[in-house]
Amino acid sequence: MNLMRIAHVPPAAVELSGSVADAVRAMVDNGVGAVAVVDLGILKGIFSERDLMKKVIYRNLSPDKTPVAEVMTVEVESIKAEMLPADALRLMLERHFRHLPIVDESGKVQGILSIRNLLEHMVEELEDSVNSLTSYFAADGPGG
Repeated sequence: MNLMRIAHVPPAAVELSGSVADAVRAMVDNGVGAVAVVDLGILKGIFSERDLMKKVIYRNLSPDKTPVAEVMTVEVESIKAEMLPADALRLMLERHFRHLPIVDESGKVQGILSIRNLLEHMVEELEDSVNSLTSYFAADGPGG
């Protein structure tokens, strides 16, 4: 399973030169809780609702005047699209991530995987497995 089928694609993103207000607009317009901060498509950081609350609103900074580069999370873990969903979930749970950028070999952002989308996918897979097993055992004839 390619994670690109689960992730938000194309990713919500804002340029490194943008403001916090630009990042918030991108989040609202895309209905997501985090945006990739990029320079010519290359991942430089991530800005989330948590960053907005802790680093901007709590400090009474102006979203229009504050560069997103000053308040984004810079040490961002990223993954490749080929990672297994279970491995991505394990990483997110171990590191307490709610969003993981998916990048290609050159570092260009291809999508953003959210814990919510990943969990929804995994629940669907479990339901499919249960339904398959139920059908298998229900088809078993008498004595069988």
